[in-house]
Amino acid sequence: MSDSRARSSLPDRLTSRRGAWVSLTLVLLAIVALFGMLSGAEAPAGVSASPANSESAQVKALSEQFAGSDEGSVLVVATRDDGGTLTDADMAALTALVPGIDSVTGHEASQPFTSEDGQAAVIQTSITLGEDNTATAQTVKALRGELADNPIDGITAQVTGGSAFGADIAASFEGADFSLLMVTIGIVALLLILTYRSPVLWLIPLVVVAIADRLASLVTNTAGTALGLEFDSGIISVLVFGAGTNYALLLISRYREELLKTENHRHALAAAWRGTAPAILASNVTVVLSLITLVFAVIPGTRGLGISSALGLLIALVAVLFALPPLLAVCGRGVFWPFVPRPGQEKSARPRFWGTVASRVVARPVVAIVAGGALLAIMATGLFGTTIGLNQTEKFRVASESAVGLETLSEHFPAGESQPMIVIANADSVDEVRTAAADVPGVIRVTPLGESEDGTLGKLMVVGESGPGTPRASPSSSSCAPPYMASTGRTPSSAEPSQTTSTPAPATCRTSG
Repeated sequence: MSDSRARSSLPDRLTSRRGAWVSLTLVLLAIVALFGMLSGAEAPAGVSASPANSESAQVKALSEQFAGSDEGSVLVVATRDDGGTLTDADMAALTALVPGIDSVTGHEASQPFTSEDGQAAVIQTSITLGEDNTATAQTVKALRGELADNPIDGITAQVTGGSAFGADIAASFEGADFSLLMVTIGIVALLLILTYRSPVLWLIPLVVVAIADRLASLVTNTAGTALGLEFDSGIISVLVFGAGTNYALLLISRYREELLKTENHRHALAAAWRGTAPAILASNVTVVLSLITLVFAVIPGTRGLGISSALGLLIALVAVLFALPPLLAVCGRGVFWPFVPRPGQEKSARPRFWGTVASRVVARPVVAIVAGGALLAIMATGLFGTTIGLNQTEKFRVASESAVGLETLSEHFPAGESQPMIVIANADSVDEVRTAAADVPGVIRVTPLGESEDGTLGKLMVVGESGPGTPRASPSSSSCAPPYMASTGRTPSSAEPSQTTSTPAPATCRTSG
């Protein structure tokens, strides 16, 4: 048998009376085997916000040589509800909170100190960081609970700072993957019901795509572990459901058209497979190749997402082309109930809107291309002047306590107080680096934090005027050489926001912006 004949017979084998059952059996056995082999695969624990060779990542690694490297700082910002100046009684009440804060965090908090206008006070403390932001969030939650259990009349106390931001970001995504998956399934189900007006048909592609999604999750988790990839598994589910449903719609729509011409539903399904497989394959390969280009991304999370998403879409392709057709063949024409398509119906049916549109597009393709291109160009003009990137407070749809606390802090203190920058230098150069850092425009204060355990490195805390994540806090970077190594933003966990700055020094240095 020639290759061309073998290829043409594949859809017939998938949809024939015997071939459909054989295909379904093989697919089920393969799925069960893969589920069993990959059942222990787990998603990556975190997603790095910066490349491994970036200066912030290097400083994070160097910070492990200092005592307290597993600690992060948080701030308790207190203001009067009436916007007035804090009284002596208010300050005494805030001071009384310190022992309770110490008992929750296990670290010694500072005494409250006021802003220059006297309208805000801050208590600084440290917390022991968990393995990720989700674990750290429990400590931040306990700290907020302690403040809620000991309220001060007329005073609002908010927990903010880098560690609190990381905890709030983790909390905002708590349960998000499940919610996102349920919303995706709901939208897909609704579209299928509206498209085919059948209480039965929508279940078939949805079940196939759902199984493909679960299999894609196991495969990408395994690949992520083997290749050291980092990615957001929730995004992959959305891609698999979206693409898989799209492929299924193409196949089933063509199947319905063929049923209006052919009495044998198996022949109609085979013809639909032959007619749509090239389009489905082209659509899939285009997206997969685009995603694979993300392997050149420098951000680990972006690179991992490209590879894992490409794997997920390939699994969706296989599921729709080799699992859905035999399942439809076994179910028969009745899956379209109550509007079962039969030969001859197309003669009496009126042309539908989209059918008319499609006919005119095919008749005059050049006009359609020019008109579509002009419309896209007009819509693309909205990109001019668009700003890219979010600062700390803009990362939340509904303002978190840490974001509101940062805004309160910036009204009375320099915004940089919420997340001081960390600079690491050789121990014998700390004084020079400290002097150079203090001369940088926008720097308010430079404070030594001690030496590494082996005495070779020194750490400095730099407080700037600008808030974390803002353009002024992240000037352009430069590439320098030792003996100076500088980074801004303490990065106790991969998802915690960070910032970087250039630190001029009397000798060459390495910085990133």
